[in-house]
Amino acid sequence: MQQLELKDPAAFASEFLRQTQLQGFGALSKRDLELLVFVLLERDGAIDRNASNHAAAAQLRVTPAKLRALRRDGYARWRQLVAEPADEALRRILGNVLTEANLRAGSSHVSERSRKEGFLAVRIEHPDDRQQFEQAVLDSGGLPVYERNREVLAVRFDTLVALAERSGFLQPDTEAVVAALRGLAPASQELAELLRKDITRITWADVRNTLNSLGAKAVAGSAEGAVRGLLRVVFPFLP
Repeated sequence: MQQLELKDPAAFASEFLRQTQLQGFGALSKRDLELLVFVLLERDGAIDRNASNHAAAAQLRVTPAKLRALRRDGYARWRQLVAEPADEALRRILGNVLTEANLRAGSSHVSERSRKEGFLAVRIEHPDDRQQFEQAVLDSGGLPVYERNREVLAVRFDTLVALAERSGFLQPDTEAVVAALRGLAPASQELAELLRKDITRITWADVRNTLNSLGAKAVAGSAEGAVRGLLRVVFPFLP
């Protein structure tokens, strides 16, 4: 069992005392206190927000089901303590869920039919992060799909492109994106046709359509390397 260790004990204690004073000493229920302590533990980093439910549960010596409930109810009750701008939250969530390991883990939970339709499976265990990601997908005009596992969402590649555009991650710099695609050099008719055009005549719609087509084909063909390369074009902050 991994020993819990606060990274900033003074800040943890200060915020805990501040909240109990604001609410009135003794006014918080046992459940409220439990949720407050948990959220402060994740805010401190003593419990990694990106850790799996199983790993975090082992730290607290509780079941994964209880840990999921703590994460869900804790952020609903004490969200003001971990508030972050929507774009920063989405960048953090995507940086975690679009890792090679997570994409590989999620791929086993999506059907062959969905893959052929361009759906990419992403695993998000933290209930609050999953809720934020779902809303971002809906806001971008897409629809998250659940198939075999509640912690794995299937999202079309073109929805991720739309999400990146809407959130300002994918800047409409035609030349830069075309150069990045040329560097990947995936063999496809769509890209070949795009690269044959005069760069001054390539529209952003041309670039978007090519990205969507390449992404759908890479997902359908289970080409992990190609998918990762295209995701880095769409979300430049990915490692």
